[in-house]
Amino acid sequence: MGSQESSPPTTCIRHSNPLKSLETLDTCKLVCKGWEDMIYESSFMPVYCRRSRMLSGFFIQDMIDNKFFSMFAAIDGSTTSSDVSIARLPDDMKILASCNHGILCCLRRSRKNYRYCVCKPTTQQWQSLPNPKLRYETVSVAVMVLGSDPFRYKIVRISRQDNKEPMKEYYTYRCEIFDSKTWRWREVERIRVRYTELIIDSVTANNVVYWLTNEDNVIAFHEADELLYKFSLPEKVVQKSDVYKCKRLVEYKGRLGLTFLTEEAGKIALWPTKGMTEWREEEMVLVIDTENLEKHVQYPCLAGFYNSGIAFLKGFQEVVFYRFGDGDSLSRVELDHRLRDVRDVFQFRSDLEPVRLGRVS
Repeated sequence: MGSQESSPPTTCIRHSNPLKSLETLDTCKLVCKGWEDMIYESSFMPVYCRRSRMLSGFFIQDMIDNKFFSMFAAIDGSTTSSDVSIARLPDDMKILASCNHGILCCLRRSRKNYRYCVCKPTTQQWQSLPNPKLRYETVSVAVMVLGSDPFRYKIVRISRQDNKEPMKEYYTYRCEIFDSKTWRWREVERIRVRYTELIIDSVTANNVVYWLTNEDNVIAFHEADELLYKFSLPEKVVQKSDVYKCKRLVEYKGRLGLTFLTEEAGKIALWPTKGMTEWREEEMVLVIDTENLEKHVQYPCLAGFYNSGIAFLKGFQEVVFYRFGDGDSLSRVELDHRLRDVRDVFQFRSDLEPVRLGRVS
């Protein structure tokens, strides 16, 4: 039995039906920890994408003259993956959120009006959605897929409602969700924060959305119980907040992680959680030496992780997949001529299977 648990997940790699590759991959992660660890290894995903005709990488977005431009970057240095093509998004389409199950949540402008929509770029499917209450300022949006048969997804939107009282010491974050099963938005939670506390970063891991604030707190929304809760960054980081800079949240091996610059010049550390909210110092690792990277990449800036052994970085007029650890190597993708900079980054994974983006019947 033990040898069976540690054997390679060949069913994942040699999958005969590429249309089910996303579902198969997620199923393999649940078999045992050995399979899960192997799937997160740096060498697994590029091979799996080639053999299953799946697409995995990052959307990059910039805004120029009030128009949004985007491109997709794959690890092989192209804007596609293998023979998988991806639709170019219109210039009036702003990406709000992405997920690892093939869909994007976008905001489309039509004259003076805006409309929420979802799309699956690999199958060129688009679906308009009802709008939430846009009178409240949108702070962050996330999208997650809950099932494949029938295809069901939820969109989570955080908006800010100012306190109308004369002394603005606090304001309220409103959390709304759109469910493709009910086909409507509804407010599920509110959380009150100090007026000086702002959301500066976000990430989704295992159907939990996390938002980092400028006061070293994390606000989390758990889809299963539809509750907002708040917890602090690791005490060590909070106590030396002025030293540990460039903090950002990342998804790492399906869990929440925190990256930051350490006291040692140019070193970026990764601190993953145990479970949803528990920080364990013994799991903190140094992953990137930016001073060494600057010899090869101009102005490297960590934007996320492709998998446990490959980081995704923004550079000058390029983005870079950086394989760290043993035998460091780089895979570069030059920015499309329409993009001046990397304003937003969205991790994305998709297969070629058409899905029903409309209301779940």
